[in-house]
Amino acid sequence: MIPTLRRRAGTALAALALVTAGAALTPAAMAAVATTTTTTTTTNTTEAAAGVTYLRALSGDSQTVNAGQQVGQALIVKALDAAFQPVPGATITFSTPGELTFAGAATTATAVTGADGTAQAPALTAGAVKGPFLITADANDKEAHTAFEITIL
Repeated sequence: MIPTLRRRAGTALAALALVTAGAALTPAAMAAVATTTTTTTTTNTTEAAAGVTYLRALSGDSQTVNAGQQVGQALIVKALDAAFQPVPGATITFSTPGELTFAGAATTATAVTGADGTAQAPALTAGAVKGPFLITADANDKEAHTAFEITIL
């Protein structure tokens, strides 16, 4: 919905609520309703614009590693907004299936994107089970994600 239409619809609904409750629709009451609705709409639009829309794997995909060894190339992602601009300060969560682990045998780790929108996962170590495994990376809003395939030999 167009923001202007959303504001008008919100104002009308708020005015209807005042009338239903028996309140008089004075010019001051209508102005207060319009101001509140406009502020809410602006805040929601600003929050949506600041979110991560795309998460791109920059490096670390399609690697092989021997069992028990550390993965050679770091997993790096880039967070982008709807206009394909870097998103700094976004929290990225990296998750493993358990056969590849972060320090302390952890299966999840987080990193925050820098000014250029990139974030790097902590080092990974391969377990004993051989085969291909996916490590996922999700942005803080969970709608943007990517994956890395690492094969344990």
